Amino acid sequence: MQRLSLGWVILVGLYLALGVAGALYLAPTTAIGLDLETYQRAGDLLWAGQDPYSGQENVGQEFHYRYPPLLALVIPILGWPPLWFGLLAVATAATIWLWYRAAGPRGLLVPALLVGAWGQQLLNGNAQALVVYLLAITPLFARVGPAALALATMLKLHPVIGLVWFAGRRDLRAIALYAAACVVLLIPQLPWLDEFVRYFLNDPAAVETIPGMSLRAIHPALWVMGIVAAVALAWRYAGTRYGWMLATVAQLVALPRVLLVNLALLMAAPLPPRRPPTAAPASATTVDQASATSSRPGPAATPG
Repeated sequence: MQRLSLGWVILVGLYLALGVAGALYLAPTTAIGLDLETYQRAGDLLWAGQDPYSGQENVGQEFHYRYPPLLALVIPILGWPPLWFGLLAVATAATIWLWYRAAGPRGLLVPALLVGAWGQQLLNGNAQALVVYLLAITPLFARVGPAALALATMLKLHPVIGLVWFAGRRDLRAIALYAAACVVLLIPQLPWLDEFVRYFLNDPAAVETIPGMSLRAIHPALWVMGIVAAVALAWRYAGTRYGWMLATVAQLVALPRVLLVNLALLMAAPLPPRRPPTAAPASATTVDQASATSSRPGPAATPG
């Protein structure tokens, strides 16, 4: 028992040390509210009757608004900093709790390891914290899950790959619910969908991002092959306890830009606990033998 306790302490310390090292590495690129400003700029343009994807020539590629119009549509309401950062903090805490619920104290190792990644997203005001929580609850609830995946898709595009999990499980009902939720969420975005499509078709900055650790940094063909392979694996093993994790990894592989901070996406897939093996029912012979044994008289007591 002492060895296990000491090993556990060492493991936790190692994960925390790596997490703190990641946080220190990301510290120079962490700026409180920087991503929130990107959403607010797009929201101001949208509500002023202008193209929310315009006026981005003078900002760095990492600060381009390249998401569906929904976030720009609601950010004037939700973008008040105390409210916005409160939502992100609650979403992050809820995601960490899901890891704890799934695996107990061991489930906190992954959040500890990725503290730098999810910490930077939280401080920068990135909506990815909401996306990660929505993805984390997708496989947990039969009715809410597809709608959560649809909302995550409307905030960032990559969650659409999560559909492979439903497809691999042949869950046509969930796919239909996802499609219905997407239709409902697209209705208020209709006036700006044309600008959204034109931005991706005509502005090279929409897709020409810094590849970082993405397979695209090696070669676009390798990136495409990696996406196909990851999606195929996620589909093939969708019915296993690793299915949703593989679907999450497929989203990570599909990102055109993968930096250390993007590894926070792995927080979206708490592994469910292994199911204990079901004990085989005792045979009639075993039960009879046990009954016969229990009915035998014990040795006579020795008189004192």
